[in-house]
Amino acid sequence: MSESSANAQNLAATEPVKIQEDRDGERRFLLHPENDDLFVRTGKQVIDACRLGISVELWLQELRGMFSDVAKWATERKQKIRGCYASPRAARVTLFFIPTAEQFDFDLADELTELNTRLVKQFNIGMIETHQIPWAEWDRFLDPESARAIYGDVLPAHHSVDP
Repeated sequence: MSESSANAQNLAATEPVKIQEDRDGERRFLLHPENDDLFVRTGKQVIDACRLGISVELWLQELRGMFSDVAKWATERKQKIRGCYASPRAARVTLFFIPTAEQFDFDLADELTELNTRLVKQFNIGMIETHQIPWAEWDRFLDPESARAIYGDVLPAHHSVDP
């Protein structure tokens, strides 16, 4: 192979392949990752996957922003809130707040309602729910494998109920 052919081939390998939805939407593309799997996708499927990837990135950015906002909010109420945890539930993000009080805190419940309304308006992540749960029974509401600590005390070791 001549030097100019090799240079042309290297240049072609670094040039991006342009996929236009109106022209290449139905055209099939072969994707060959390093693990030797083969994927055949239409141009439209490739474009949709890229859109979804961007959407997921933006959603995660919004979610991180919301978690930061909630942590700040809870810190400002540290005399009332022992901990806050997030857990995915179906198509929504559920926030669980554990009060410092042993019983249900009605004032905190009112504040959680206001917080929930503000979060839904301020962050574009879809449905959000807020709940107040007792510390002594946290494991009735939270899965320790999927719950994420946002603020406060670390959950104790999971204890199962004896039959």
